[in-house]
Amino acid sequence: MQPGGRRFDPCTLHSSPLARRAPRRRPLNVTRAKRIVAFFSDHPAENWLLVVYVSAALVVTIQRGVFGFANDFAIFRASFWNLIAGRDLYVLRLEQAHDYFKYSPSFALLFAPFAALPFAVGLFCWNAVNALALFFALRSLLPQDKAVVAQALAFLPMLRSMQSSQSNALVAAIIIFAFICYERGWLWRAGLAVGLGTITKIFPLAALIFALPRPDRVRAILIFVLTTIVLLALPLLVVSPHTLIAQYQSWSALEKTETSQLGSSFMGLLRDAGLGWPAWPIQLTACAIVLGVLIGRMRDWDDRRLRLQFLGFVMVFCVVFNHRSERQSAVIAISGMVIWYLASPREGWRTSLFVIVYALVSLTGTDFIPGSIKRILVSQVRFPIPLTVLWLAMLGDLGRARGARRGMTETG
Repeated sequence: MQPGGRRFDPCTLHSSPLARRAPRRRPLNVTRAKRIVAFFSDHPAENWLLVVYVSAALVVTIQRGVFGFANDFAIFRASFWNLIAGRDLYVLRLEQAHDYFKYSPSFALLFAPFAALPFAVGLFCWNAVNALALFFALRSLLPQDKAVVAQALAFLPMLRSMQSSQSNALVAAIIIFAFICYERGWLWRAGLAVGLGTITKIFPLAALIFALPRPDRVRAILIFVLTTIVLLALPLLVVSPHTLIAQYQSWSALEKTETSQLGSSFMGLLRDAGLGWPAWPIQLTACAIVLGVLIGRMRDWDDRRLRLQFLGFVMVFCVVFNHRSERQSAVIAISGMVIWYLASPREGWRTSLFVIVYALVSLTGTDFIPGSIKRILVSQVRFPIPLTVLWLAMLGDLGRARGARRGMTETG
């Protein structure tokens, strides 16, 4: 009995003032828990690799941003402030950095989150974005066991690109994400991915080829065109139309001067051999070859192993026939080679080719290889020659006629 002769009724407990003042336990945030689980893997080796990737971003930031000068990051960072101040982006300003800005005005605007932070903090975030973008792109593309192998093999070339604060790892991830989106029918995401790659470095436009096997290819291309137009016009948020047009004219003039400067590419090999051919006919021929391979294998496009092999083929193409390729671009080609190899049947010639190319392109750029050996192996042997041979071997592999169509092998 309660005071006053009233019987205790447990049903009235929650309506009492004391009960209403009692704190309630907050429900579990299921969405947040899912995100945490999605970030980490149930594969211990992959979680360790994730730690290695993030740690590398931190170490490189200290190495280049605290005890050194990250020139490329300084260029990207200054481009945003030059854009909003209305200054010509494509003029060399030695008080800011030691080279020209060569990306689009839209890239300068999208770099705002990194430019607004203190230099070292922004550099770490930029390095982490590049590293994690490639890490999770490979996770999304491949089955778990193969993804771990790919992440491990892509680490060294990713690290080399990161040490120069370049965007190559991000570009490799964008190409992979575009492939995944087209494969899954996410046309708007795919169009955005290809558009972002195009305004970063023009050659990721090659990823649009993954839309061609789709029955809705016209819609996919139109979506890409629309998203790219929006991205190219994005700086209008901070500058006038007249200023933006002047920026694009200045960018075009700089690109024209760059076309005569050949880097570590197939065209550079021809130049070294004494053949002064212009780059564009060779690049156009290579594009026609890639398109021809796709058309020739279209009947087998439901075989995911073939699709992955073709993805690797395109990624290597983007480096071999980019007239301004450099060793920091290796992460794009090596990631493509790893994808191609993991998707292919195990044969002796593939394994031998893989080991030789990986050793020449990735390992010779590290301190693991003595300097005496590096001096013997000239730069052409350590980059453009093995990648060109690799691309030709992939071309021959994809071009081989198969007597019977393989069954579909969906691997993720």
